[in-house]
Amino acid sequence: MTLPNWENDEATRRVASDLAGAAVVQHLDAGRDVVMAQYFGRLGYIVLLEDLAREHDATFVEVILATSAALAIDRFRARRRAMNERGEHHPERDIADTDVEAFILDAVDRLTRLPTARPASRIVPVALDTTEDEIYRRLLSVLGEKARLSTRWL
Repeated sequence: MTLPNWENDEATRRVASDLAGAAVVQHLDAGRDVVMAQYFGRLGYIVLLEDLAREHDATFVEVILATSAALAIDRFRARRRAMNERGEHHPERDIADTDVEAFILDAVDRLTRLPTARPASRIVPVALDTTEDEIYRRLLSVLGEKARLSTRWL
């Protein structure tokens, strides 16, 4: 299901956010784990997700993939280029090519400061030579630490 014009209409974006929250609650109530693999630039949304987890007796695990701005910019542009070549829409297509660097610099800055505000955040370092398989292993390791405490995550 897609919501028409969600990229350009703030009210529709809020509906999409509400639908995502409802899906999280449904999965948690069914006893399933929930993984939301995306960048959350607003601390308030992270807190909302943590509250949802607590309300549904799930463990909230916040993971930050820490990398340099240069690498993040390069991977963002490469992913956008590959998706365009396949005729797919990039999730952040509303960011103009000329604004990508500023957007990523801001995102990396926010993520770098996040552990100060949220000391329970888990950091997974990502360097240029880190393979996807290694990143996955590191992520599993971080989740495994929390899994010993609870079998339900958000």
